[in-house]
Amino acid sequence: MDCDYVLKGRKIYTLDDGKPQADWVAVKGEKIAFVGSGDVPAHCKILDLKDSVILPGLIDSHVHGGTTAVMCSGVNLVDAVEVSDILNRIEQRCAATEDDLVIASFFVMPQVKEGRYPTRQELDRVSHGKKVMVVSITLHGSSINTAAFESVGFPDGIAGMTYDEGGVFTGLLADDDAHFFALGKLLSDLPETRYEKYIDDFGRMCAQVGLTTAHCMEGQFVKGDKDIDLWLKKIADGSLPFHCVLYPQTWDYEKALAYGLPRHGGCLTLDGADMDFTMALDEPYTCKPAVRGNLYRSDLEVYTLAAKASRDSKQIAFHAMGERAIDQALDAYRRVIAEQGDKKLRFRIEHFTLPRFSHIELAARLGVVVGQQPEYSWLFDTPGGPVEEWFGAERVHSRFEHYRSVQDAGVVVAGGSDSPVNSLNPLTGIHGLVNARFDTRRFSVTGALKVYTQQAAYAAFEENERGTIKKGYFADFTALSEDPYEKPDVINEIEVTHTISQGRQVYEK
Repeated sequence: MDCDYVLKGRKIYTLDDGKPQADWVAVKGEKIAFVGSGDVPAHCKILDLKDSVILPGLIDSHVHGGTTAVMCSGVNLVDAVEVSDILNRIEQRCAATEDDLVIASFFVMPQVKEGRYPTRQELDRVSHGKKVMVVSITLHGSSINTAAFESVGFPDGIAGMTYDEGGVFTGLLADDDAHFFALGKLLSDLPETRYEKYIDDFGRMCAQVGLTTAHCMEGQFVKGDKDIDLWLKKIADGSLPFHCVLYPQTWDYEKALAYGLPRHGGCLTLDGADMDFTMALDEPYTCKPAVRGNLYRSDLEVYTLAAKASRDSKQIAFHAMGERAIDQALDAYRRVIAEQGDKKLRFRIEHFTLPRFSHIELAARLGVVVGQQPEYSWLFDTPGGPVEEWFGAERVHSRFEHYRSVQDAGVVVAGGSDSPVNSLNPLTGIHGLVNARFDTRRFSVTGALKVYTQQAAYAAFEENERGTIKKGYFADFTALSEDPYEKPDVINEIEVTHTISQGRQVYEK
């Protein structure tokens, strides 16, 4: 047999319905040459992963790669429960680092006793002259100190700046306009070599958690979208240890044409996030009866961008969590298809958090793909937990992120992390699907694995070359320490032992 090596393990699950298990896989170059049963052909070099269980390479359909690395390098606030503790952690970093910018990330406001961000004045007292930014775990809000404020240079009238009764800026950036502007300016001031290192760091993270493909939604968080050029450079030089499907996150469509990509958008925000009370709802938040979130773009802007992408036969993706934002995205897609014909472009909606039943039906009819993040509901939607506090038990039980119901209605669900909002580890998302709170979310082990393999590949038109262990497909494999079929209750505790991307082993535990 003409191959570079034959891959073996304790079990091989192919996710190919015609041949669901195999004994070995022959690899030639970047591709799978043969999927075999029985004895390995003579004279073949064998890569034996011993007790590891081998799956098709796992895929993240929605991740902010550069931002993940940036936030993971910052001050970690994920377990902080008091403002004083947050300030202590920030002061320790500011005193120890030579960096001019200190980012404190993964701020979870619902668990902080005071129920607020640190103020600008509080951050000033601990900053040691550094620029400081505290970023919400949702990436949709932040608080900055005076040095950061003066460095950013906000334009007059930008939405999201907050002021106290005396008209003094508090430091809180409560709207995407101000928050994205500040984050973009602060990150754009970093040297290109440093941002390239963040991309390399993200690649190593992917290999460690078994990701062989990531749909990276870049741009928007760096002023001038300078990060997109750096991503394209890394993709071109072949140095990434995973297959990168780049989504250029910019409202400047004409500028993006130069990238020559078959897709546009990504997490282009039509509304905000649930935890920041900016998700655009039909009915107000249960815990804030005066608030029902924000729409950041007009119907015309959304339609115009979708129409341009369709004209050039490009797939497009928008972030839409609440009903009013989902309305915008679906109406734009419906109108574009009616005017230009159905080009089967697999228009995407990211999150699709609280759809009406009519939304699900329309999405199925239009062939829309939804990128969803099951780890989020597994973490935050517990009985009496934050999600029920925001939306009330009835809304949550009937409509909040019902992945299985969405798929049963004919909509393709692609699994992703939205990292750094959730962890990058795809096994936690798979665990969340298998062990979901409601049966309207719950998948079998096979179904959950397909959400993070075949269906995620489908979301980028790659279902005929990735997501399945099959002859002619790319040799992408994720090897696990345990069998998820044997331990479905603790999939989140299973470890990745090896990652093989396009025939090349990029990680071994």
